[in-house]
Amino acid sequence: MKNKLLLGITALVLMVGSFFGGSYFEKQKIKSFPYPSSLSYPSNQNLSVVEVSDGDTFKLSDGKTFRLYGVNAPEVKEPFFEEAKMFTENLVLGKEISFEQEDNYKIDKFGRTLGYVFIDGVNLNIELVKNGLARVVLYEKRAKIKYQDELFSAEKRSKSEKGGGLEIKFFFD
Repeated sequence: MKNKLLLGITALVLMVGSFFGGSYFEKQKIKSFPYPSSLSYPSNQNLSVVEVSDGDTFKLSDGKTFRLYGVNAPEVKEPFFEEAKMFTENLVLGKEISFEQEDNYKIDKFGRTLGYVFIDGVNLNIELVKNGLARVVLYEKRAKIKYQDELFSAEKRSKSEKGGGLEIKFFFD
């Protein structure tokens, strides 16, 4: 009985510590990842995120739904859904964003705006993949996408760090 109580308390402490410490570690990991400095971001967008549906989909202040391009985060009831959603919320909810789009893929079949989101110069698409909270999704018959190399590099890095500690997610399994 004593062992079960001790195990339960330990699990509760770990969950609370992970919840409060996760936001800090997410921000620290973002600071350490190198990004090209020559990217040009449209400066006239002035849009903010008002609601996050999941890790790769959210609603903008202009009422449009935005879907991150080239990645797929877990859906409701899939493992790591809450982690991916919380990660995205921590980075973009209530904040002004900028985004880039592919020339040929601006709207998906559901009418959502597609693209790459940047918050303070950080590419959210890449961050989700780098942290194991989204997969790279590309279609064979389409041309190479703008951040394809960076996305694959982030996915490779995340997979190689998979066993590296509690902060690494396991969405790739």
